[in-house]
Amino acid sequence: MVNRFACALLLGLAGASPSFAQAEDIPFADGTIRIEENADYEKVITYDGDEIGRDYMVFFDRIANVGGTDVALISVGPGGNACGANTLMVWKDDNGDLKTDKLPGDCGWPAPAVSDYRIVFVPWVGPGEELPVRSWTPEDGFSMAGTLAFAPEPDTAWADLAANPAVHPLDYFQNEAFLAQATATLGDELEEYATGLRVASEMQEIGDGLFAGTGCVPHNCGGADSVLVVDLNRNAAWFAQMRGTAVAHWPDLADWPAAARAAAKGLGAF
Repeated sequence: MVNRFACALLLGLAGASPSFAQAEDIPFADGTIRIEENADYEKVITYDGDEIGRDYMVFFDRIANVGGTDVALISVGPGGNACGANTLMVWKDDNGDLKTDKLPGDCGWPAPAVSDYRIVFVPWVGPGEELPVRSWTPEDGFSMAGTLAFAPEPDTAWADLAANPAVHPLDYFQNEAFLAQATATLGDELEEYATGLRVASEMQEIGDGLFAGTGCVPHNCGGADSVLVVDLNRNAAWFAQMRGTAVAHWPDLADWPAAARAAAKGLGAF
């Protein structure tokens, strides 16, 4: 019985063809948008057989009416940790020609906010960043709608962190007192350092009031990893980041207390 089952299984596998994800068809503008996985695990987007986009993470969002024009919104991106998809807009102009548009880059833009007359893209901003808010219409394409800068929760102090220690390293920067100290310590390096915490594990409690954590830049783990050590009893923090083959420290390594240095060493900062 076992041998017959094994033979049947092997024959079945030998004759099996690769199995890809089932295609998704979306009726749109008197035609069909299709999303279908190929042999390389890419999701290919076509309209009536003509390719209009592809990537490894693709899913249909919705059809919105923007100023009287139906626009199909499709999320497209490479996937991966802390990497949001971009939105591909698909529509037909007044001549009936199919058009597509999207923001540059392949990571970081959130889902759009859709109104009756425009689509607005509000970026996720991290510590030290100031990024553009973009507006889009089928007639005019993209235009500036403003800028968005990172800001902490007002009137938050070290005592708030001690009462409810943050889980993700970047959550600490939402505290006004912590951000003030981080900005004073890191200066112009704040944005680059904080980007190294985008993909991060939970902060670990490694002593009385002492927390430590590590993270990395999306798509570059192992290349620009950041380390954060926080002492909630002393209202103090220490920062380190890989810079090529070296490790940068803020403040200088000589000013790190033994407990903070031991914590960072355990996380690979030395």
